[in-house]
Amino acid sequence: MNDLINAHKMKFKQPDVIKFAFFTTICERFGFYVLSYLLVLYVKATYALTDSVAYALFSVFTAFAFLTPALGGWLGDNFIGLKRCILWGLILEGVGLILLSFSADQEILFYLALALVISGVGLFKTAPTDLLARSYQNNDPRIDSGFTFFYMSINIGSLCSSIVAGIVQFYYGWTTSFLVGGIGLLCGVIFYYIFKSSSEGLDTKVGDERLPIGKLLVMVLGVTGSCVAFLFLLVNTSLSNSFFIVSTIVAVIYFVYEIIKSPKEEKFKIIACLYLIFVGFLASIIYFQGFTSIELFIDRSVDRHFFGFDIPTVMYMSLNPIFVVIFAPILAYCYNKLETKKKDLTVVSKISLGLLTGSLCFFCLVIGGYYFADATFKISSFWVILTFFLYTISDLLVGALGVAMVTRLAPKRLYGVMMGAWFLIGNALAAYVSGIFAGLSEVPASITDPHVILDIYNLAFTKIGVIGVIISFIIFAINPHIKRIANIE
Repeated sequence: MNDLINAHKMKFKQPDVIKFAFFTTICERFGFYVLSYLLVLYVKATYALTDSVAYALFSVFTAFAFLTPALGGWLGDNFIGLKRCILWGLILEGVGLILLSFSADQEILFYLALALVISGVGLFKTAPTDLLARSYQNNDPRIDSGFTFFYMSINIGSLCSSIVAGIVQFYYGWTTSFLVGGIGLLCGVIFYYIFKSSSEGLDTKVGDERLPIGKLLVMVLGVTGSCVAFLFLLVNTSLSNSFFIVSTIVAVIYFVYEIIKSPKEEKFKIIACLYLIFVGFLASIIYFQGFTSIELFIDRSVDRHFFGFDIPTVMYMSLNPIFVVIFAPILAYCYNKLETKKKDLTVVSKISLGLLTGSLCFFCLVIGGYYFADATFKISSFWVILTFFLYTISDLLVGALGVAMVTRLAPKRLYGVMMGAWFLIGNALAAYVSGIFAGLSEVPASITDPHVILDIYNLAFTKIGVIGVIISFIIFAINPHIKRIANIE
């Protein structure tokens, strides 16, 4: 009996490399989210930007931060290896955050810092997930629970950053909060060397080889060139439209080529993978509202007074990672239990359900705004908590399982590229488009009446929620056909 119990435990024991991926990702996400949570508030306070311009800057920055992993995935697979991508990414982001702490009076430093962070994210983002994916066998029953557990690292970093950024910025200002974010990123370098040995044998072929001086020089020049390019595009956001259109067209042409040249048994798997990436794209548009329209709604139309203390707006963002830390283990446990009984939902159903759940979260704010606003036209924090509960369930069903979906469906030779596509389309393009949806809630600078402001948000969130629900039902109608052609059970 003991042998059977031990065998069962070993069957679901996660590979050691999960510690390497887990701790480096916590530090990387900590620094990145310090910037992400503060960016809209920072540029409005420091550079007096309008809502729409602040949304556009956040959207372009975030889109580039998710676009570059498509290239980073290729570099990790074919040029420098995954572990070098992790190390160099942490260093670049750390330097960017530290530089950002000196940028208040020098706008060019602000854009250069963002460019460094974008380049660092591009190198880092897909590498830990790629290493983790390589540690599983085909149809490994540990995949969903493993990636759900790994997803906790992202949200632990996010949780710590929202609390630290909120408190530090409130008491010590913008400069110190960005500096703390940079120090957190450089702590990731320490964890890199502590857990590096657990990734032995999992890196790509080029990652196991000594890096020639020629390749190192090419990488230095490439990073320098990318920083200059991103700086130019961030300063001239109007050019970003053309950039994203071209990038999307190139990605589509590439995947059409892969579908045509692939063996028959791989074609439908690639199609199913791209379909779910598109569903993830729709869900991510909703997700990014948390950093833009929802964040400014909290700042303007939520009663943040609690026992004589005004809760910093950014601290509300900790609700998402708190709920993730609570519910990720529960979902992972449920996945394992349902898998043993052969009753687990397919990844197609989970991601589609995530889109619907995310759409419903906006109705919590609408109900609170329409029916339960106080005399000052502000709503209770209770409605924000309920909103972030649904928002988080959506996040877990989509964000946590996106890379697991790639692992399950994509041909192994396309792991890095498909993960890059998940970040390119499911995140980068979604971040860019999310600015358009956030613009529905723009409050002109001339409007200061809290009643009018609340009405603007109520109407905007109703539109976003209704659009999301309608699209969700269309997706559910298509799902059975995708499952059938790709033979997904």
